[in-house]
Amino acid sequence: MDKHLRHSSTREEYVEYILLAELCSLGWARDRMIEVARTQTDAQGYDLVLACDGVIRHVQMKASKAGGRTATQNINVALATKPGGCVVWVVVDPETLRPVEYLWFGGAPGDPLPDLGEKRGRHTRGNAEGTKGVRDDIRVINKGRFERLASAETLFARLFGAA
Repeated sequence: MDKHLRHSSTREEYVEYILLAELCSLGWARDRMIEVARTQTDAQGYDLVLACDGVIRHVQMKASKAGGRTATQNINVALATKPGGCVVWVVVDPETLRPVEYLWFGGAPGDPLPDLGEKRGRHTRGNAEGTKGVRDDIRVINKGRFERLASAETLFARLFGAA
C-alpha cells in the first residue's frame, strides 16, 4: 500500500507544518509576525486561523501529490461565513513533501470567500443500497477555479497583502 494512503493523516499534518514554517519564515524576514491557531477538527470548514498585521484568515488546507490526478476539492460551506475564509491547496513532491505548487481560492485581505457554486459533494461510502448521499454542506470546486501561485511569497501576499 502506498505510504501516502497508509499515513494520510500524518502527511496532512507534515504538509501543514512545512507550509507554516515557510510562511512564518517569510513573515519573520519582513518583520511581519504571523499568529497561528489550529483547530482540533475542521467541522467549521477551516484548519488554521492565521493573523498578520490585522488581517485574519480562516484557512482550509488541502494537499495532493505532484503528478497526481486530483481535479477537485470538497469545501465546507461554513468556510464562507468565516472572516477571510480561503483555501490553500499545496501540491507536494511525493518523496520529500516539499511544496512544488501553491493553489489559491480566496479573496483579497478583508474580502469574503468567493462563491462556492452549487455543485454538492457526495458521501464517500454508499448506504445499504449502495447509494452515495448528497452532502448539503459540501461544495465541489474544480481545480480550474484555483489560482496558481508562483511562490510562497505570492501566497503570503494573497493571505496578508503586500507590504
